Amino acid sequence: MSFAYIRDLQPFQFNKKLKVRICRIWRPKLIGSTDQFGGLQCILVDQKTDAIQASVKEIDYDFVAPKIKAGSIYEITHFYTGRNKPSHKIVPHVAQLFFNARTTFKELPTIQPHIPQHRFYLVDYTQLSTWIDKIDILTDVFGHITTIQPLEQKMVGNERLEDKCEVCIENIRKEDVRITLWGNTAKTFDAQALQQSTSPIFAAFTSLKVKQFQGKIVLNSSVSTLVFINPDIQELAAYKTIFSDSTHAVKMMPSSTTQPMTPQYLEAAKKLSVQELNVLDPETHKDTPILCRAAITRFDIRNGWWYKACPSCFKQLRTAAHRDELLCPKHNNQIPLPWFKVSLVLEDSTDETNAIIIGRAAEQLFKISCNELVVQRGFTDQQQLPDVILQTRGQVKIFQLRFGSMRSDFNRNDLLIQAVFDDTIPLIEPTPQSPDQSLAAHDTETIGAQMIPPITPAFSKPIPSASSTSSADISMTEVTPSSKKRYREAVKRALFIFRPSKKPKSISSSHVQTETKSEKMVTTKTMEETVSDSDLPIIGLKKKSNMENLPTSTSTSKIKVETSIKEKKNHEESAKQGSPN
Repeated sequence: MSFAYIRDLQPFQFNKKLKVRICRIWRPKLIGSTDQFGGLQCILVDQKTDAIQASVKEIDYDFVAPKIKAGSIYEITHFYTGRNKPSHKIVPHVAQLFFNARTTFKELPTIQPHIPQHRFYLVDYTQLSTWIDKIDILTDVFGHITTIQPLEQKMVGNERLEDKCEVCIENIRKEDVRITLWGNTAKTFDAQALQQSTSPIFAAFTSLKVKQFQGKIVLNSSVSTLVFINPDIQELAAYKTIFSDSTHAVKMMPSSTTQPMTPQYLEAAKKLSVQELNVLDPETHKDTPILCRAAITRFDIRNGWWYKACPSCFKQLRTAAHRDELLCPKHNNQIPLPWFKVSLVLEDSTDETNAIIIGRAAEQLFKISCNELVVQRGFTDQQQLPDVILQTRGQVKIFQLRFGSMRSDFNRNDLLIQAVFDDTIPLIEPTPQSPDQSLAAHDTETIGAQMIPPITPAFSKPIPSASSTSSADISMTEVTPSSKKRYREAVKRALFIFRPSKKPKSISSSHVQTETKSEKMVTTKTMEETVSDSDLPIIGLKKKSNMENLPTSTSTSKIKVETSIKEKKNHEESAKQGSPN
C-alpha cells in the first residue's frame, strides 16, 4: 500500500496509510470542568506541508496516548476519516482523522524529503478585523512578546471564577495585539520563566477566537489553544533581525484590580462598612476591589436559590418556543446543570445591603456544590433552603465584591460576591450593657412572606438551629426502594418539566407513599411527631375509625366462610338421597 498525501484525503475513507509528523498534541478539558476531558487531539503534517486534525475519543485515550509523542514522525494505518466539524476548525481541511485502539503507529527516523516541525496558518495583524466573531475556523498568530500580565482569577459572566493571563505581542511593523489566555492554557503558560529571560521572546499562539472589546481587537484562547516559544518556522529569522537587542525583553504588567484578593493581602487591606458600601458610586468603583466585613442575616428566595444552567458556559437555559426543550443561546439544547444563584442580605452594625452570590463563589461559601444538593440529595424545591445554606447566617466573613449590571426596577447596580474569606476578628465587641446593639433592628413586618426570617448574627447572640425552617439533610441510605423512585422523579421534574412547583418536595418517609406494613407504621409515627397540637384529635379519629372497621371486616369474612360450608354440606346430602341404591 502506497502512502497517501493529506491533501488527497476525503471524508468517510479507510484503508489508507500516512507518513506524517505529529506536530501538536493536546487533551482539551471540558468547559467548566476541572477533571473531565474531551479525548485527545493531534495535528499532523506531511512533506507537502499540508495539515489535518486527528481525534481520539476519551474511551480510547489510554490505548493511543502511550503510542505517540509530539515532534515524532510515524507511519500510521488502521484509521478512518470523517467530515471536519462545521465550526471552530483548527486547520482548513474538509476531512478529519479518527484514531482508536486498533490504529497502528510505527515511528520512523528522520527522512527525506523534510517534514516541517510545525504547521501554523498565521493571520496577518491587518487582516484580524475581518476575522472578528468568525466561527468556522480559529486563528493562529505569531509575534514578539512585549508584556505579560501574571496569572489571576476573573469572574466570567457573573457566574464563575476562571484563571486568566494576558499577553501582548507585536509584529515586525510594531503593530500590537492583546491575547487573553483562559483556564488551563493560562495555568500552563510559564510567564515567570519568560520574564527571567534577557533576550527577546517570540511565540506562536494557535486556535484563537477574534473578538472586539471597547473598539479594540482582542484574541481569546480556546480549549485547543497551544503556545509555542521560538518555534522553528520561516518567520522567526525576520523577527530575530528586527528585535535583536535586550531592550526588547519581556516586561510584566501589574495585576488586574478586579481579581479576587489573596489571603496575604486581606489583613492590610481596608474593609468598608456596609453603610460605606451603600453609598459607593458604581461608575467610579467598577474596577476597584471592594472588601467588606459583614454577616449574612437573610436570604431572598422569591426567585429561587438555583437555576438550570448550561454545563458549558453556565448561562441560564431557556425553554424553546412550542417545545419541551431547554436551550442555551450558544450551545443549543443541553442537559441542565443546577447552579447556585442566591440573593441575600449582608449586615453589620452600621447598615444592611443586598448582594448576590453565584456559582463557584457560592460553592466556596456553602462548602458543597449545587449539583450535589439538587441531584444527589434531592433538594429540588426553589422555595426551601437546605440547612447547609441556612447555617451560614450570622457567620462573620470578609466578602470581596464588585458591581454588576444595572437593575432597572431598583435603579441600582447588583452587588456581586466574588470571593469569601474567613474572618477570625470579631466585627464588633458586644458589651454587657448592650448585647444586641451590634445590628440595627429589623422591621419584620415589611419583609415578604417568601423571605427567610432575619436572625441576629453570631457575634451578637447565639443562632437558633435552622432545622425548624428547612428540610433536614437526608442520607441516601435511609431511602426505601419506593422513595428512591419518587426521589428520581422529583429531580427529573425539577430539571426537565417546565412549570413551577406548586408545593415543596422533600425526600422523607413522611412524604412517600409506602407499600409494606412496617413502612406505614414509620410514616404514621413520623406524622404524629411533626403535627401540631391542633392536629392530634384528627389523628386520634383516624386511629379510632381504623380500629372500629377492623372487627367488622373480620366478622363479615367469618360469616361468609360459615355460610359457604353449610351450603356445601346440604348439597352433598341432597346428592346422596337422589342417588340409586
